[in-house]
Amino acid sequence: MTGNQSTTTLKDEITVSGPATTFMTQHGGGDCVGNTPAAVRFFFRSPSASGSSVGTPPAGFYTQFWWSNPISMQLVSGSQSQTITASMSDMSEWSDWNGKPAATVPEAFLEAIQNVQAIGLSFGGLCFFETGVTAEYPGTPPPYEMFSSKFSETPS
Repeated sequence: MTGNQSTTTLKDEITVSGPATTFMTQHGGGDCVGNTPAAVRFFFRSPSASGSSVGTPPAGFYTQFWWSNPISMQLVSGSQSQTITASMSDMSEWSDWNGKPAATVPEAFLEAIQNVQAIGLSFGGLCFFETGVTAEYPGTPPPYEMFSSKFSETPS
């Protein structure tokens, strides 16, 4: 999953199973109002896109990290499943580390999707995508949630 992904569509069949009653983002979700719902979404990194954006430093840092936005799976209970799909070439489906839509920094995004170093999933909230997620359980001690992912890519 590295190199030129500009004509790729990402797909992930995600399943969560266990007794969690809800999930919340860690650290109160950053500066967002509230810390729920928690979510999981696609993430990719492309260090070659660093420095190719305009703006006050460290603007180039921001454009090496990208999240699918608004494509995500909201984590609302310990028993759920959903398939998420995102096109790497669709700028309306991605934003950078600073929350800027890809369409506002198109040169950086095009550089990023042509030189992908890693693709995965990121857990956070609907505002801050990388803060992490914790499960809340009835009773103590908390049992464990099972998370499974069946990832695939296809040409767009």
